[in-house]
Amino acid sequence: MSADLAVTVAGLPLKNPVIAGSGEATASTEDVSACLAAGAAAVVAKSVNESAAARAQLRAAEYVVLDADLAARPLGPASRTDSLFCRSGLLDVDLAEWIAALAALDREAGDAYVVPSLIVADVDEAVRLARLCEAEGLRWLELNVGAPHAEEASPGAIATGVELVARVRSAISIPLTVKLRAGDSVADALAAGADAVCLATRAMAFVPDLGTRRPVLGTFAAIGGAWALPLTLREVAKAHLAAPDASIVGTNGARDGYDVARFLLAGASAVAMTSAVITEGPEVLSQSIAQLDQYCTEQGVTARELIGEAARHVHTYEEVAIERRL
Repeated sequence: MSADLAVTVAGLPLKNPVIAGSGEATASTEDVSACLAAGAAAVVAKSVNESAAARAQLRAAEYVVLDADLAARPLGPASRTDSLFCRSGLLDVDLAEWIAALAALDREAGDAYVVPSLIVADVDEAVRLARLCEAEGLRWLELNVGAPHAEEASPGAIATGVELVARVRSAISIPLTVKLRAGDSVADALAAGADAVCLATRAMAFVPDLGTRRPVLGTFAAIGGAWALPLTLREVAKAHLAAPDASIVGTNGARDGYDVARFLLAGASAVAMTSAVITEGPEVLSQSIAQLDQYCTEQGVTARELIGEAARHVHTYEEVAIERRL
């Protein structure tokens, strides 16, 4: 007998807490359809904006997998000790056509959602695109104000910061998820009108190659892997404890369904898997859903009952010391 995996995010009912996050594995309509077929409750499409410089970045994109010794190999299946290290950019598409195509997929998605993702270059243009998403009938929007590549991008290509949220929020009525960097203010994002926050985007990193004595990929680049999970879970738990009723989408570190359970226990209502889908393909989504189902069945709980359970049992150092003296 299957467990009840249903959750609610941003006021929307999700059949399970597994989301395909915005990235290279959701960069085409075929990719989005494959993730939906794998059972994801929502698929967040690869981010877009109007900036020509941000599109040029994608044409110069490069991806490698780093092993435990930081040796690089071509993109492909990754273990829990590996990291995805990449330089990326935004889709080079006709924005009106892309949004219309995503809206068509969303109408066909049934009990799942297709979610466009916007990154800001010009705020007025972001507002226009957000309105277009709603006008096309899309039911949910992600606004990424924490893109890790922004600091390496050409000036004006990618803007970041929670101060960007309010203008977009005031322009639309559909649910809005705001994607943040670690350390961004969850409270400010919620105050600006976010219906959910997504924590957290990957960090930027630098890896010298010992053989060539040059930078891997030639640049600074974004990095993520299972090693990041405990760091992200702390961000999620802190946010949950500060705002217990807030919808939190966890991201950065989940490789399987047991990691999804860890995110839920930390306070996330759902989990966006991105790097794992890039390296393993959409089948990692269905595998993760099955693993979460097995875990919840064994524990005798629903997915909803897991949310925040571990976070609510966090003690301060002082409290632990007192308990040990008793």
